[in-house]
Amino acid sequence: MLSTADINDLSKKRMWTMVLAASVGVAVMLAYFAVVAAWRDSLVAAARQNFGETTADILPFVLILPSVAFFLAALIWGEHRSKRYALMCPNCNTDLSRSMKRLAATRCCNSCGKQIVEGSRTHGPGVFARRSRIEQRKFLVYWFWMWPISGSLMLGYHWLSPIGFEDCPQMLFMPGLIGTAATGWAFARTLDKRYLPQFVGSAVVLCMGFNAFW
Repeated sequence: MLSTADINDLSKKRMWTMVLAASVGVAVMLAYFAVVAAWRDSLVAAARQNFGETTADILPFVLILPSVAFFLAALIWGEHRSKRYALMCPNCNTDLSRSMKRLAATRCCNSCGKQIVEGSRTHGPGVFARRSRIEQRKFLVYWFWMWPISGSLMLGYHWLSPIGFEDCPQMLFMPGLIGTAATGWAFARTLDKRYLPQFVGSAVVLCMGFNAFW
């Protein structure tokens, strides 16, 4: 049987692998923004001259979109690397890496139902599932909306008063950046589709924030 220490050790290794991947993703995003910022004006001018005003207005948003793909690619890479620390059920060989918390609480495989962790059973699967849904609904699902909403409010204030963030223009894209990183992380770890609306909202606010920043 597995021990709680084994589960905690694998969980920490997977967590740090994903932290490294997210850090790399953010670093690549910022590097891409720096490169695009250096060429943005010339690209927009060329687009305006060759394709018209509408294309020139849309181009800054198009240039920003690949940055989100870079971040997602880093998370996917991190998830692939973290499989080295996958926790497999010794009975049915099911990958339990995304349900380590559930495994620690129930001490049983969520696929075959057999106890695979040392100790007495603490919670049944149904009790744990209900508790997890309540905790998640009260905290993460709603909390993640804070970033696109706060970013939208900052952008709205900026458009009403362009000099409002003159001393700290980074605040125009920081909520979107944090929200994209947080929701992208949560979705990569759990594959819970309830995080996708918050991720899309944060990504849109991030793109708009960088466009206003530039």
